[in-house]
Amino acid sequence: MFTLPQKLNPDDFIKTFFEVNRQDHQRPAHPWEELFRNGRCTKDQLQGWGKERYYFTKQVPVKEYSILYNCPHTDVRRLWLPKAIEEEGEDLIGKSGKPHPEYWLDVCVGMSMDREFVKNSEPHYGVKFAVDAFANAAFKTSWLLGVAVSEGDDTAKAMSRDLEVFRKHYSWVPDDALTFYKLHAEVDQEHGLLRKEILKKYADTKELQEACINAQLMKNSMRWVMADVIYMEYVVRAVKLNGSAAAAA
Repeated sequence: MFTLPQKLNPDDFIKTFFEVNRQDHQRPAHPWEELFRNGRCTKDQLQGWGKERYYFTKQVPVKEYSILYNCPHTDVRRLWLPKAIEEEGEDLIGKSGKPHPEYWLDVCVGMSMDREFVKNSEPHYGVKFAVDAFANAAFKTSWLLGVAVSEGDDTAKAMSRDLEVFRKHYSWVPDDALTFYKLHAEVDQEHGLLRKEILKKYADTKELQEACINAQLMKNSMRWVMADVIYMEYVVRAVKLNGSAAAAA
């Protein structure tokens, strides 16, 4: 667990929050990430990954609304509501944007998967265990920790990087199926600014500052555990999804 010697002023806290996160990302890339980024994933492996990652994607709106439900501060709720609506689908307010999990299903369809199969599939237990720890940061622990584990600049950069990975190594996936990546490469920069503003104002004790930093480290570990499960299941064990996963011709 990360500890601070004392409470930090808001600017120093934000600087420390991101520096600790940056240092945590200095670990060697996970074998799954190495495989994916170097274009060595098979179609079966990508499909398994797509199915498992859908569970994470559909839990993000749940986490956003948990922040709204548990937060007692009007200013935070007003700031966070547009983000929650965007994740849930801006068609709710008459705009064209659909729920973000639907954009991930578009990625899966682009990988020749059946939309309804993915939508109704159960995640591997290890993936569910890891993702639920992330989603429960806001639901069972604290609305502020839910903000701490939300998307930011690092997520936007990862989305841009992975978009290029698809275009370079997996060009058989249609580019119009990759809106999920294009969208998040832009909006997560805005979400990152919002997260900074809220954390600077409300992480106002040493204990809360430490809790926010450790929540972010937990999120990093959650992603690592997901990658562990996916690599073991679809690479080492070479499990293939059943025939119903294939998109209808």
